Amino acid sequence: MADELILDYEDLYLLHRHYINLTCIDSGVAAIKENGGKPKRYNFSAFVVNVEGVALAITAGHIFSDLKQAITAGAKLSDWAIDDSMTSDHGFPAYPIDVNLERDVVFFDEDGLDYGAYLLDPMALRALNQSGIVPIEEAQWNAEDLPDFPFWTLIGLPTQFATLRHAGPSIKNHVTVHVTSLHDRPTGLKDMKHPRLFARVEFESVAEWGRHFDIGGMSGGPIFGTRTPPQGSSYDYRLIGIQSSWDERENVAMCAAQPFLRALVGLVRSVHGCGGKSTE
Repeated sequence: MADELILDYEDLYLLHRHYINLTCIDSGVAAIKENGGKPKRYNFSAFVVNVEGVALAITAGHIFSDLKQAITAGAKLSDWAIDDSMTSDHGFPAYPIDVNLERDVVFFDEDGLDYGAYLLDPMALRALNQSGIVPIEEAQWNAEDLPDFPFWTLIGLPTQFATLRHAGPSIKNHVTVHVTSLHDRPTGLKDMKHPRLFARVEFESVAEWGRHFDIGGMSGGPIFGTRTPPQGSSYDYRLIGIQSSWDERENVAMCAAQPFLRALVGLVRSVHGCGGKSTE
């Protein structure tokens, strides 16, 4: 293998097959006024993980926190759905789901903790499986060898590259971009009580763009790690983090995925019993 690690289409598909968008419509007065008299569609980056046999959509906690604040201010959310168009071009509408922010969601949004999880019902998971979406398994998120996978890749949907319609199909151009781990916190990102991971966005790694773009909207997207070359004949990867924030220049902050998912293990066991339930 060459000195430079290049992920080809098949490699990237293994990462993309975990990625989804959560979407909903806001028909509140403020949203309609802001959107030229029409309801406004929201879109969030997320990914699917298997925790103790339970399938969860994982995203950034501030997304759910912001939505609850919006509801308090008059937002009217409806038409929740999962969009799997990153992986599948099947032409069907986004899969409708029921989301109750008080019942179906666990999230943290406090001083560096930025985690959110939504429980996928079996029918939603079956529909996603048929489109090629599969949960990240424990072998990828709960391993002890994360330092052996230092080539980081962030997946998400920048709002800049999306035309979100309240009715009919939306147009989305998702991005997969290489990010380089940083040892120290960039000055443009706030110091938080709880530790976070930091990285520099390598914009030139996006061949079809090749220069700085606005990554706003990628919050909640997964950061995967792969080995540096030579990797060998078998492609392997690990889930590293969850995109949280950026300094609007070139640096991002993310929350390590493993501590949150390990904490969810206890929650799932307390609700579903020691064995969890099947994701089949």
